[in-house]
Amino acid sequence: MKKRKHKQNLHNLRSLTIEITDLSRSGAGVGHDENGRAIFVPFSAPGDTVEVKLTKAKAKFAEASIIKVIRPSSQRVKPHCTAFTACGGCQWQHIPYELQWQTKLKGVQDSLQLNKVIAPENWDTFPAGHLWHYRNRVQLRGDETGIGFFAPQSNTLVPVESCEIADQLINTALPELRIEAKNKGKKFKVELSTEPNGNVTKTWNQQHGAAGFRQVNDKQNNNLRDWVQNNVEKDVAILDLFGGSGNLSKALVHTTSQIHCIDVNVPEAADDLPENFQFHQSSVMDWLKISVPKTPDEEPNQAVKWIAIIDPPRGGLAGDLTDTLKYLKKWKISEIILVGCKTDPWSRDIARMLEQGWKLSKVAVFDFFPQTYHVETVALLTRQIKK
Repeated sequence: MKKRKHKQNLHNLRSLTIEITDLSRSGAGVGHDENGRAIFVPFSAPGDTVEVKLTKAKAKFAEASIIKVIRPSSQRVKPHCTAFTACGGCQWQHIPYELQWQTKLKGVQDSLQLNKVIAPENWDTFPAGHLWHYRNRVQLRGDETGIGFFAPQSNTLVPVESCEIADQLINTALPELRIEAKNKGKKFKVELSTEPNGNVTKTWNQQHGAAGFRQVNDKQNNNLRDWVQNNVEKDVAILDLFGGSGNLSKALVHTTSQIHCIDVNVPEAADDLPENFQFHQSSVMDWLKISVPKTPDEEPNQAVKWIAIIDPPRGGLAGDLTDTLKYLKKWKISEIILVGCKTDPWSRDIARMLEQGWKLSKVAVFDFFPQTYHVETVALLTRQIKK
């Protein structure tokens, strides 16, 4: 049996020619073999005829890499970057932007439907206004061969001269960076971030986000802030969970009664903020456990409406969702703005919230990451507070 299984696996990993008919929300083009099995092919485009080699074979789907493009799709566009397909940063430089955006929107719709979530018909949508040089922060790797990015799903370094999605200030800083890198050892990493004053800061050999979390697309981040502000009533009180530096809540200090921003990483100094804004350096769950009202006398003033802004890590609330909602109920939270930087965990969290009596009132989709399949999503959820 083992020998026959081995032969079958080798057969499954053969090469074949297929037509790409669709673009998946995970980034790969999609075609089918002679048995109707879906084949996912990175860096292909709908309309391509490609010769591919299977790299992973399952009963219902397979993954493959392109050997050659036999007939390119009329939808293909010329990539801007010479390192495209070698570097792991972008997946869609060969895809026209309108198709990128429509694929992202459909991906959000499909994810909600898979989780049996009935979304509002009208969404707020924010396609990218700038398709190139939008990133205010990049993390580069380096060794004796140069400075660049890792290849897809690999620690193999791909040296680059510049990055087509990085802010031009970052690209301008690269020649000086290469000189500094000569004294950093055989292997290193460095995070470059632009500042409002036009400077570029460098953080060497630290964990990701050591210099503080910041959304990489400033223009879309402003759109996200505006959306949050437009969906928060005046004079409410806010719990900003996983709030970081207060990216989504600081702009509300003059229109809300009080804001508590909770995160394990908060700014060292916040002297410019009014008294009604407080940072709490703590994990969200630990803070909620300690701060939740424990007696009726401690419960929030009923004259003040409490809402929560929740911007969790990529995995969403996951196993903490039930306890989080239990504690938020003690705070008399009646509205939640839930942000998702990965669509499926965000959709699953919404589905579980609906099971517990919440209502999905609004959905917004923001393209922070053109030339990639990543997308940012936001939901407004509401519930009735029992008097």
